[in-house]
Amino acid sequence: MKKLIALMLSAITMAGVLGGCGQKDPVESSDVASESTPASSAAETVDKLREDEGTTITFAHNQGEYIYDTFYKMGDKFKELTGITVEWMEIPSSDWDTWVTAQFAAGTEPDIVWSCDSPKDMFDQGKLVDLTPYYEQENVFNGRIWKDCFKENALDGCLSNDGTKYIGTAVTFASVALYYNKDAMAALNLGDKAPTTYTELFKMMEVAKEDGTYIPMSVMNSMGWNLTWIEGDFFDALFHDTDIVKKLDIIVPNGYLDDSEILLGLKTGVISYDDPRFTEYFRLMKEFSKYWNEDFNAASWEYEALFNDGKVLFNFNGGWYPGQVVQNGIDINYGAASKPYVDSDFSQYGLATPFKYAAPSGEAGFYVTQKCADAGRESAAVKWLQFMTDYQTGAQMYIDAVMLNTCVKDVVLPEEMAELANVEYGDDKGTQLQKSFKFSSEVSDMYWKEYSAYLDPASTQTAEEFIEQLKADLLPFLDEAIDEYTNYDVLSYVDQVK
Repeated sequence: MKKLIALMLSAITMAGVLGGCGQKDPVESSDVASESTPASSAAETVDKLREDEGTTITFAHNQGEYIYDTFYKMGDKFKELTGITVEWMEIPSSDWDTWVTAQFAAGTEPDIVWSCDSPKDMFDQGKLVDLTPYYEQENVFNGRIWKDCFKENALDGCLSNDGTKYIGTAVTFASVALYYNKDAMAALNLGDKAPTTYTELFKMMEVAKEDGTYIPMSVMNSMGWNLTWIEGDFFDALFHDTDIVKKLDIIVPNGYLDDSEILLGLKTGVISYDDPRFTEYFRLMKEFSKYWNEDFNAASWEYEALFNDGKVLFNFNGGWYPGQVVQNGIDINYGAASKPYVDSDFSQYGLATPFKYAAPSGEAGFYVTQKCADAGRESAAVKWLQFMTDYQTGAQMYIDAVMLNTCVKDVVLPEEMAELANVEYGDDKGTQLQKSFKFSSEVSDMYWKEYSAYLDPASTQTAEEFIEQLKADLLPFLDEAIDEYTNYDVLSYVDQVK
């Protein structure tokens, strides 16, 4: 993201950049050929593009009506270039999971699905196509090796359970930033720069709390994930000087702990609720909660509405927020910055230098079904995925419409997203240690209810008392969770833990 502005400036000169919503003019067929590398001549590219001409593929998605027009334009352009027709299957989001499950059960699944429940397991069951060979070949729309069309780490979320095969592809990634109210910053004499550490953040929030005009930070806890963004940052910082990940990252070696390795760590004691860093986390979060909006435990999207209305100084939100501001005509003078890091002045376990996360992996959203391959339409379906991830055509059109961060190289972000250029990335990976209290669905539900009660302003429970409660309530379910975990035989790795 540091290079985003330079990228945007250089990319402006690129001929024929596509865009959605009438922002830019679509490229012509000749533009596609001209971008090909010497490995493919213009004539060869055209031949490859048209080799599935006359095929119709079905693409099911659960996106809102705001994107329909852009999808139709993308489909028209795709057919112009390839002769392949995309038949759209538009399923309401509320019905999506049930619908997809029913289609696979009945053997009536479409050629391409936007998303599905447990795609890695479905791949292991033979229901999804292995895309690995295609990633080593050219994207026929630009002549680049398809895998090289993506930013670093972009395809990590598209891997199979064993980490060896690509089972899907992605266009966007979900980023999180600290959003701040510029007008509130000015009114409170806090300057014009966002805090970079939690020490600075807390000082600014304290100013807002004492002034009383603005809520220091808005938070939602009714669905859990908003606090999860904070949770991960805290755990990654507090445990940065431990060797927990090094000891446990042996089942799926990827630099962080997956579900199986969390179970392994809890079973072997490498992860222990008695670690004082866990107690420190809960102490800090209890202190943090003093600056949040009233009824944060029950709050849903009103946490965002408070910020939109100019009543809040800070909140954490996703990279989709700038697009929402534009699409909904929200009048808010805001800025965006990297999330602050837990510094050594804030906690005895804090960091001496900033923790800069690696750019998130792309959201694995597009899968080709085995039914599609069996019907002889696999090549056509893959072409559609390559079109959607081509910086000149589908990817640019899509990003212009949805205004989300892209994991496709050389796509130009809309100017409305310029604030996200302030979000910097590095090489640090999250530990995923927050999963230590969520090692099964049953345990996760229990934890969140008890955690919400602990954070409640009326609660007098200490962090030490809360840890003891979690030990008593959650850990008895560990062996059951290990027995029920099917991806790997966790117990077979116990002797490998050092």
